[in-house]
Amino acid sequence: MRKVHVITEGALILAIFLVLMLFALYAPIIGTILHLVLPLPFILFTIRHGIPLSIMMLIAGSILSILFGSATNILIAFIFGLSGLTMGYFYKRKSPMGALIGGSLAYTFSFVITYIGAILFLKLDFIKVSIGLLEESIEQSKSIITALDANTNVEQQFEQMEKGLELIHTLTPTIFVTLGILFALFSHLVAIPVLKRLKVEVSPLKPFRDLRLPISLIWYYLIVSVLIMIKLDKDSFYFMALINLYYILQFCVLIQGYSFIYYYSYKKGLSKAIPVIAVIASFLLPIFLYLVRILGIIDLCFPLRDKITKK
Repeated sequence: MRKVHVITEGALILAIFLVLMLFALYAPIIGTILHLVLPLPFILFTIRHGIPLSIMMLIAGSILSILFGSATNILIAFIFGLSGLTMGYFYKRKSPMGALIGGSLAYTFSFVITYIGAILFLKLDFIKVSIGLLEESIEQSKSIITALDANTNVEQQFEQMEKGLELIHTLTPTIFVTLGILFALFSHLVAIPVLKRLKVEVSPLKPFRDLRLPISLIWYYLIVSVLIMIKLDKDSFYFMALINLYYILQFCVLIQGYSFIYYYSYKKGLSKAIPVIAVIASFLLPIFLYLVRILGIIDLCFPLRDKITKK
């Protein structure tokens, strides 16, 4: 009877996943939001029945996804199925932070595999195509500005943007890691209320204000910052590895700075809107972004939080 129940439940959850996937692919507006819901069926099934049966459901879902659309649907089933399976495993072990980290790694791994597969089998490089479209857009903007005002120094205005486009391809690994973290975070935010609604016991995640990254991170950041000053060939593997590691560590330091702002606001009893405004301001004004990063470095190096708590 238990086997019949598991098979029935698996078939039902798989059907829900396929319906959600079809809506996510073909619904114009709601489809973007539904992509965040796709890991949920696998999260729920993994929590209830474990990894082996979930792997079988992932294989079945990947095969069935082809029957309901193009062959590329298998990539979507693989990305969200693997990520949901990984996050469900850690939720079952009462480790929400493990679910975030595991989900981030699963998403990143899936994106990399999908990217490599697209290049090998479809002869399609998504990054190069995106850069090409942006370059065309810049050239069109140049033409429009030149036509409106021939005295304007167009090349100088767009020089920074062109340098940024050159850096995008180098930072492909960082882009994948960042996307993996963001997708895992959004999947977590969507999954928790749904799981609670279904009366699935999930351990709460520690508040963001209590986030403390390892102190050793600051040493890695300083070492990489020094090494990146050495002139290396921009096409070399060492330069690519250093520049990606530099931006990833910079992102971690930034997150630590935001965490300290939330911690300080909480301890001082300030309005919840203040840290939110600080985060938004840091994105709008680059100078605030540097200040938050410096704050993150100070928070890692010195026991600021202990002094605030004592006061």
